[in-house]
Amino acid sequence: MAKTGYKLSKLPVNLTNKADVERLKIKAQSGEAIKLHFGCGPRILKGWVNIDLSYAHYGPYMQYYTDKHYPEAIRGDRSDLYVIDILSDGLPLPDNSVDLIFHEDFFEHLTQKEQIVFLAETRRVMKNGSVHRINTPNLAASMRDNSNFEKGKAGVHIGEWESWDHYSVISPAILTDMANIVGYSSILFNSKDKSSVADQLPLEYRPNENDRAGDDSNVFADVIK
Repeated sequence: MAKTGYKLSKLPVNLTNKADVERLKIKAQSGEAIKLHFGCGPRILKGWVNIDLSYAHYGPYMQYYTDKHYPEAIRGDRSDLYVIDILSDGLPLPDNSVDLIFHEDFFEHLTQKEQIVFLAETRRVMKNGSVHRINTPNLAASMRDNSNFEKGKAGVHIGEWESWDHYSVISPAILTDMANIVGYSSILFNSKDKSSVADQLPLEYRPNENDRAGDDSNVFADVIK
């Protein structure tokens, strides 16, 4: 189950924290590398710009993350979190200013419209050649493993949406089309923890060993500007 602010974000209010917007603007002017982590929930990463709609301390969630995926050395705090509603306000960052983007168990909680908006805004702020790492459930694998379309309506695995509050679940083909539409230069599909920039990322938590059986149960992609 997702533990991010965006899972509960279908609210008619703007949750952006103006102080966090100003902090991020100042950080962007500092000259240091900018790495964005979206939908972080309580897994706030030290040294990253973690963006979500609310703050949650990691303590109660360590039963899920464990030290392997969230060791003390990489645990951030409230100062590493920026409460910004990017779908409403965009990112307070200049064009071509971001070095790396990472998120998992997040993209599927956006609607199709929001996914396109998100991909466009993230592309705007990325440096040329930088990587946008996407880890999200694979619609094709989920339907293959859980549906029996010979039964028609009764055989469709609707739990992919209804059990997890997913809004738009994608496949590699769908993500490829979206990335091309928005204008990314290329996309590389690989597997868990096998990103072309794996040495710059934390270990990927999703899916965990209890979530999904197939090796291709998630889409793991490096989308490149």
